[in-house]
Amino acid sequence: MIVSITKIELNSYSKLIAFFKFNGQIINELKDSECKGYKVTGHWSLKVWYTMTLWESENQINAFYRNGKHLEAMKQSKNFSSKIQFKRINQVDLISWKNAKNLFENH
Repeated sequence: MIVSITKIELNSYSKLIAFFKFNGQIINELKDSECKGYKVTGHWSLKVWYTMTLWESENQINAFYRNGKHLEAMKQSKNFSSKIQFKRINQVDLISWKNAKNLFENH
């Protein structure tokens, strides 16, 4: 199993609504995908957001990421964020947010 974690830093608060719109649509698509689990959290400032998904294979991840609303969001991401990072780790289940956030702080 593969855990995919994304950290998105919004350029400004004015981009929050656009981010929520895409994120909501992507979550709806996740529910209908081969994703085995997901969760989302934000920083108290509302400018940094994290998403975490669980997949059986890279093929499943790529099939989801390169289609639908996620593909559209990636194309438009430069409009609301100039700093997007992601990590993928082999795990049997989603990890804690503390451990996930540490992946970005320590590398």
